[in-house]
Amino acid sequence: MLKFRKFPSKVGPNTRPLTLANDSRFTRVGKFLEKTKLDELPQLWNVVRGDMAIVGPRPEVPNFEACFADRFHRVLDYRPGIFGPSQMAFLAEGTFYPPDQDPLDFYREVLFPAKAALDLAYYPSRTIFGDIKWALRGVLAVCGTDLRTPVTHVRNASAPEPAGAIGGE
Repeated sequence: MLKFRKFPSKVGPNTRPLTLANDSRFTRVGKFLEKTKLDELPQLWNVVRGDMAIVGPRPEVPNFEACFADRFHRVLDYRPGIFGPSQMAFLAEGTFYPPDQDPLDFYREVLFPAKAALDLAYYPSRTIFGDIKWALRGVLAVCGTDLRTPVTHVRNASAPEPAGAIGGE
């Protein structure tokens, strides 16, 4: 998956694979790219190549491969995408991490299951009109129109909501 770099090149593969709000690793340009979501623009090339779809579950980094075990393995049945329910619900994902909890644990235990539940609720019955809606919502969000499904209750969650309970379709 191609993206513009938001961090200095000296940030290597052994650093935290998550981006938190006000991440100290951002370059000046990286802060702008993160705020505008323009770092995602190169993914259009992935769509042209057939590696990604316009609408699909958010691709994950290899650090979170174990998250796809058991009930979430079915997310891998769908081509990863730039836009979709979980991308819109977690557009500002970096703001969800509680300061008193390890971000990696919080992602694995709370955020990933919530995102996967949204994907598994939408993609099995997706329609072309639904995909157009998610793509338009994503483009509008990047342009500054906030159409996200609120998920503020995830911050204090200790377990994910049931599939489809967090909003979206």
